[in-house]
Amino acid sequence: MKYPVVMPHLGATGGDVKIVEWRVAESDLVAAGAALLEVETDKSVVEVEAFRGGRLLGPLAAPGSSIAPGEIIGYLSDDPVGVTLAAATRPPEPESVCVASAPAPPKPAPAPANHEPRTARVAVRLSRAQAGKSGTAFAERLVEAFATMALIRRYEEHLYQLFLQGLVPGTLHQCQGQEAVAVGVCSALRRDDLVYSTHRPVGHLIAKGASLEAITAEIWGKATGCVGGKGGQMHLADFSVGAMVSNAIVGANIPIATGSAMSFRLQGLDRVAVSFFGDGASNTGAFHEGLNLAAVQDAPAVFVCENNLYAASTHFGQTARIADIAERAAAYGMPGVAVDGMDVEAVYAATRTAVARARAGKGPTLIEAKTYRYRGHSRGDPGGYRGKDEHAAWTGRDPIERLRRRLTGDFAIPAARLAEIETAAQARVEAAVEFARRSPEPTPESGLEHVFV
Repeated sequence: MKYPVVMPHLGATGGDVKIVEWRVAESDLVAAGAALLEVETDKSVVEVEAFRGGRLLGPLAAPGSSIAPGEIIGYLSDDPVGVTLAAATRPPEPESVCVASAPAPPKPAPAPANHEPRTARVAVRLSRAQAGKSGTAFAERLVEAFATMALIRRYEEHLYQLFLQGLVPGTLHQCQGQEAVAVGVCSALRRDDLVYSTHRPVGHLIAKGASLEAITAEIWGKATGCVGGKGGQMHLADFSVGAMVSNAIVGANIPIATGSAMSFRLQGLDRVAVSFFGDGASNTGAFHEGLNLAAVQDAPAVFVCENNLYAASTHFGQTARIADIAERAAAYGMPGVAVDGMDVEAVYAATRTAVARARAGKGPTLIEAKTYRYRGHSRGDPGGYRGKDEHAAWTGRDPIERLRRRLTGDFAIPAARLAEIETAAQARVEAAVEFARRSPEPTPESGLEHVFV
């Protein structure tokens, strides 16, 4: 069977690209994830990956030709030898695209060893012997966390494969590697607590309990999407579970979350507002103004910085002279806690403490979760500013595999049970995509709804 290789949406505008050269020849065997060709976008020269293993067949689009997103440029055959090759020769750094020839970026300032937190260390560990009668319940909580993290990972990876096939409209900003932050934080919240997300919102919404079908339909721009197909991937929301509209402007949700938290205090409610943001946002005015106002007003807010080291392509060491963003909390008179963002238990423990403090009327907390995104900033980002050794070191600390070892080792959870959970997650993801594809398009009249004139 032949599978079409289509041009995905690349670059800033998602417009036509020009083929520079093919990296493999017709009839060659290629591995899934291997570079097929170089293309020039409006941003840079990048490589397009194979979405599956197999033999490359023509007709191949010629070098120098202009190709529109979704256009077929070749085929991959269903070749058993190619599948074997894929397993044996998968690249060590599975980026979707990478810069073919880019100038070396300025060397960043040295980061703390392993990007480990220095301001404060939060770690919770409970062995079966220590747990006693509560051990089973505790283990089941961790199994639930594993299931949610696996669902987020399977969802993001599945959409990535569909994107490579040109089947996802628009672009994607993905969170593979950061699952422990979303799940650790949201596991400490109630349904009526509010979360404000960023341009990378999928993990946060899934962890808060939003509908997977509605999220997917929104990405496909369908009427059944969580905001009616009007927001797309960067503006997801599900008010029924307290997931407010995600904000693609860097740092912009920080003062908004502060405002919600202030309203809770003024109404005498014990609800909490959480703002997720990246390390780049910690250098914006909205960060400083939002945290200062929240502190002055004793607002029940929790500010969660997902420090994945890069603001788009700029290393944090090039933009700040502190080791931990959490150190900045002291300037506003609030606690600052830096945690290992690849450890869901550590993130949960820090969030639980911060949420309890907020509910008790003692004000906000800044949590810095040291984490890493495995993919580029967006699907059009080549990611060539990161070294292979760095990438390999972080994937070696993968939060899902770390929790798997914890469950099978310390709590004797059968590996087969965790594998079944992952299989079920994949089935849910595929069903959500099918739901989105079959959903109706928004009507023209709906474009006039929910607007101010």
